[in-house]
Amino acid sequence: MDGEPSTPERRYIFLASSPYSGSTLLSFLLAAHPQVATISDVSGTRRVGHMDTFRCSCGELMSACPFWARLRERATVHGIPDLDLADFRAGFDTAGRASLHRIQARSLRWPALERARDSALAPLGVREAMRQAATRSWALANAVLDIAAADAFVDASKERLRIRYLERYLPVRPRAIHLVRDVRGVVESTVRRAKRSDPVERIARNWARTNQSIGQQLDELPADRRLRIRYEDLCRDVSGTLARAFDFIGVDPSAELNPIGRDQHMLGNQMRLTAPGDVQLDERWREALAPDVRGAVLHAARPVFEALYPEEAAAAGSSSRA
Repeated sequence: MDGEPSTPERRYIFLASSPYSGSTLLSFLLAAHPQVATISDVSGTRRVGHMDTFRCSCGELMSACPFWARLRERATVHGIPDLDLADFRAGFDTAGRASLHRIQARSLRWPALERARDSALAPLGVREAMRQAATRSWALANAVLDIAAADAFVDASKERLRIRYLERYLPVRPRAIHLVRDVRGVVESTVRRAKRSDPVERIARNWARTNQSIGQQLDELPADRRLRIRYEDLCRDVSGTLARAFDFIGVDPSAELNPIGRDQHMLGNQMRLTAPGDVQLDERWREALAPDVRGAVLHAARPVFEALYPEEAAAAGSSSRA
């Protein structure tokens, strides 16, 4: 890569989760560490066509925020002279020809099938396009780390297969944090925030497929480069969970944390515009979802829910039999 060499100690951490699982919250909390930096969503393209209204988490329009102007300058140093703030072109879902996007990005549930698919698409130019996406991801990470004077970059993109492709094409060995939230909470948040009319069973099945795919990709990483955090555990024990995460990332768990707020610059969904204050567990689903709806959600998400939340699944089963 052209430009200044990257610091060897720099680390790339991918924060994988299904939507509405608390990744924005965890991104804010992790970035409070002086040696951790993030812009949250690296591969998203929701800004395309909306740059005249899209706001950074600091409250400024992204196009007017000094941080993003500075990031464009640092990206040039690391080999990206054409950084488009609307689309960083760092996503694997959009690598290669448009006709191949859906085929390449789709989870086939079985790693062997996905590897065979990737090999079949390689002669069509997809492999090189994905290598370029990884190169841009690493260059972007280094530009952010330069600005923050930090060592560890957190990528909270929502691509389902991003762990696998980062592992395959990133110039460094990534680490992965799997953030998972109770499917009932995800369903309630999806219905309330996204105002979705999808059946709750469909939302639950999407939760199950996404977390199953993430779990399969994590299984392919060495044990010291994967970590699972439950949203509920994070909210109940913020300091303890963050200490475990910081130790995993490779930064001092006892370091004094910076304030959370306007000095952070996050992308992603609307949650980025509300920096967390006191972290509180959101379990509105207990009141918002009727018992029969909760039962339908759990039925649609089995057996993934039972694997990730064995005690809760057992308790729900006992309750339904009572």
